[in-house]
Amino acid sequence: MRRRQGFALLVVLSVMVGAVALGVALSTGAGDAVATARARVRLTRGAWIADGCIARARSAIGDLLADDRTAASSWRRLDTLVAVATVAIGCDIVTEPSGVRLDVNSSKPAQLQALFVAAGNSVARADSLVGALIDWRDSDDEARPLGAERMWYDAAGRPSPRNGALASVDELRLVRGLETDSVAANLLGAEHERIWLERAPLPVIAALPGMSAQALTVIAERRQFGRAVGELAALADDLGGAARALLLAHYAELAGLTTNSPEAWTITACATVDEVKSAACVEVGLVRAGARAAVVRRRSWP
Repeated sequence: MRRRQGFALLVVLSVMVGAVALGVALSTGAGDAVATARARVRLTRGAWIADGCIARARSAIGDLLADDRTAASSWRRLDTLVAVATVAIGCDIVTEPSGVRLDVNSSKPAQLQALFVAAGNSVARADSLVGALIDWRDSDDEARPLGAERMWYDAAGRPSPRNGALASVDELRLVRGLETDSVAANLLGAEHERIWLERAPLPVIAALPGMSAQALTVIAERRQFGRAVGELAALADDLGGAARALLLAHYAELAGLTTNSPEAWTITACATVDEVKSAACVEVGLVRAGARAAVVRRRSWP
């Protein structure tokens, strides 16, 4: 009898322990489900807020472009004006012009080398970075003397080269030597854009044909004293001797590669949801279409 009672007690205790464990598991699962649902709600709310911020920024841009007398100058100063107009709308907004990065896909090796040297790299390191970049984007698996192809990446346990045009700036982090190079990420782009001489970093301008050290100095001085860089012809007038001759020799090519006004702007709005910044972001690309800014590209994340 005592053995039967002891066995029954063990069975009851086992059932109770199992029931408690099941309850804890169900409670944890329910908590996780609730947390996931709340996170989704926050992301959705964040996306709505970010969309609203973009809409209000576009409305402000429309007001700026409505006046024909100041539309051109407003377009060139869009980042400053948008920052003032949207200072209290509940989003972190970043406005960036086109033409401030060198296209990594179409640039020649000499241009890339000039950019890396102007950015502070030694000639040897610049040559190594250029070799790796060209090997990443070319269509073959034959490594350049200072480059790196599939064999090197396979041995290092890293993703193989695309053997084609880079899809985005983020892909630069996969290229040997550029894994943590934030400077390159700020100077290189994956889209073909005419370089805006007024705003492009000097290393980007240094990569353009016909741009001498003297030309870069003149551009830097104009910026320092708040003077517009202006047209290429005006820049050539401020140069002398060999520097002027070099620019004029490449004038036609430079005219096709540069601009004195941005061709597009990118506006990124990141919403603040429940004290968690940048929970949801929306990015749009804008081009000027008369008295308004037309959206030509849109993406959102996460």
